[in-house]
Amino acid sequence: MLKKNMMYLLLFLLLAGCSSGKDLFLNQIDQLDQALDEPEWEQIKSQSNELKKMYQENKWKLQMLGDEGEYEQLNESINTLIAATKEEDTTSARLELATARTLITDIYSL
Repeated sequence: MLKKNMMYLLLFLLLAGCSSGKDLFLNQIDQLDQALDEPEWEQIKSQSNELKKMYQENKWKLQMLGDEGEYEQLNESINTLIAATKEEDTTSARLELATARTLITDIYSL
């Protein structure tokens, strides 16, 4: 009985800790979106790469919370965003940020 309760507590704490990841991702996406208003492309490229790094570091959480299609599509969206920033394509970058924002929201909606 005690082991079972401890397991539930551990699972709850793990999943509760995952929800703060949503805010980290959304804050990074918001910063990128604001940076696109007055494009400083080197800064935007750096922030896009930071978003990719966040994805890699939190991939295991995303795998636990979302389905394979969601987190793989998020990875594709981030990679497309990086390519758009290399081409200095504001429109494509904004579209990918919107896609990433939607995917993050969907993954973290428990």
